[in-house]
Amino acid sequence: MAAVAGSVALGVYVASDETRSRELWQPGLPPGNVLLTHSGEIPTGPPSAEAVAARARTVLPDATVVSVATPGCAGDVRDKNDCAAYALVPPEQRCPYTSSDPVPDSARRDPRCVSPFQEPVDVYLPALVDDGAALAALTGAPADELAAARRTLATGGVVVTDARRVVDGQVRVEVNYNSGGPPTGRLLPAYALRGGLSVDRLVLSPAAADALGLSAVPLGYLLDTAGSPTDRQMEMLTDELYDIGPMSAQVATADPPSDQRPMLLLLAVASGVITLGSAAVATGLAAAEGRRDLSTLAAVGADPRVRRLLSLCQAGVIAVLGSALGIVAGLGSAVVVLAALNQRYADSWPVQPPYPVTVPGVTLAALVVVPLVAMGGAALFTRSRLPIERRLD
Repeated sequence: MAAVAGSVALGVYVASDETRSRELWQPGLPPGNVLLTHSGEIPTGPPSAEAVAARARTVLPDATVVSVATPGCAGDVRDKNDCAAYALVPPEQRCPYTSSDPVPDSARRDPRCVSPFQEPVDVYLPALVDDGAALAALTGAPADELAAARRTLATGGVVVTDARRVVDGQVRVEVNYNSGGPPTGRLLPAYALRGGLSVDRLVLSPAAADALGLSAVPLGYLLDTAGSPTDRQMEMLTDELYDIGPMSAQVATADPPSDQRPMLLLLAVASGVITLGSAAVATGLAAAEGRRDLSTLAAVGADPRVRRLLSLCQAGVIAVLGSALGIVAGLGSAVVVLAALNQRYADSWPVQPPYPVTVPGVTLAALVVVPLVAMGGAALFTRSRLPIERRLD
């Protein structure tokens, strides 16, 4: 029973943690799309998107390739990354609390303090400068929204994915300087993408970047693929592109890369083997103690199959009780542990999602099968012949 309880408790915790990880997982690009970035210093004359596409299609035939650039400081400056552009949330929409404040309970129910987006965990991209060519591979938004967004970019505007930032068709974009200079900004025409990937994005048109005193700094390339590339294809892709420029590749995935199913199966098998061994030992001891009873049954003419039936029933009772009590104890222990963890997150700020109680089906299925295997083994390995003992006077 202890082995079953331990494996069930650990299995529930592992499955619950995996479920929570899946809920928190947010790809930075539509799943399957690839970001290629230059390794080391960005070359002064990076390869064209057409040259990269020609090489990439030898590995991913259906891929489309577009260049991507980030906003940087314009002019002859030593560090173009000294400038960073942000789309501001209007003052009336901003959360009045910061992470360092003692937060009252009302803050957890304030819609201004609930972000509509999750931070991407696999592929990170800053604000971009684009004329609309990269929007589809970047956001995966519907075609009608992409067309409207491209029209806004063509008129010198910007595209955001957070509708809260747009007021009367405009958004305030601010440029911060890492060197410590005062921020600058201005209102620009804006369009909010509501469909597609749930990631906070800011895309500046080349005209908008110029109006803010910024320039487009090449970052790399976006590959819009028909399906998620395999690890082998990613290795072949970087090898193929090495001749025209060393690049690193990141692929967006819909789910976390870790898979706990092998561990859950291993826990189920281990607890099942221990339960079977315990049932076999207990059944053997019970049969040894009941040998005189079997001799009495043989003397009164009992059917030889009685011995096998008794062993089967004994093994079933032992295995069923051990598995049932172990499952109940394991589930109870896991619920207590998860409740304690959730209590810690209940007081955290910003609000963290709690651990759900996820019962691994593979573990329970294996433990349900164990009593049947124990009963079958007892019936198979028990001799039918009843023992007859001669009493010595």
